[in-house]
Amino acid sequence: MSLKNKLFGFDGRLRRRDWWLLGIAVGAAHNLLHYVSVRVLGLDDHVLIGGVMPVIGDPWPQLLLAVSFSLVFAWPQLALTVKRAHDINRRAWSFVLISVGIQALGYWPRVNYAIPGPTIRQTDFWSRAEPWIIDGGTLVGLLYLVVVLGFLDGTQGPNRFGRSPKGIGGDPADKAAEVFS
Repeated sequence: MSLKNKLFGFDGRLRRRDWWLLGIAVGAAHNLLHYVSVRVLGLDDHVLIGGVMPVIGDPWPQLLLAVSFSLVFAWPQLALTVKRAHDINRRAWSFVLISVGIQALGYWPRVNYAIPGPTIRQTDFWSRAEPWIIDGGTLVGLLYLVVVLGFLDGTQGPNRFGRSPKGIGGDPADKAAEVFS
């Protein structure tokens, strides 16, 4: 499978090694591009940090920049997730929903700080519970994805999503057909 198909296609299967390496590369490219563009555009990094620092300046430019980069890099990340789920012979919907949920939880504090006026953040209970809910939900989702997609071995041989990317357990029916054709 070509690199283009691994990063942008949703058919087939993907090895754990490729999922780790390409996932780290896409994540690093995402973070590097975001960091460089924030510096080039002169946006302030601490605008969207909550809790310790007050919100200073207009948070919307950086929020829109972060969301736009996430949308651009979402396609390759989702393609890698789908193909890795196919390798363990599972449908990818649950993994895609968890990935999207993690992204949404990650942007909740940024959006909450960007909204002017009173917000849910100003209640005493929510200010204590929000980090536990958001960070806990993100951590549980990430751990589930990493364990299932990153450590479980794929199906040996072919499965309903295609041939093994490792070439293990080939198709004896296909080989027999080639010999006798």
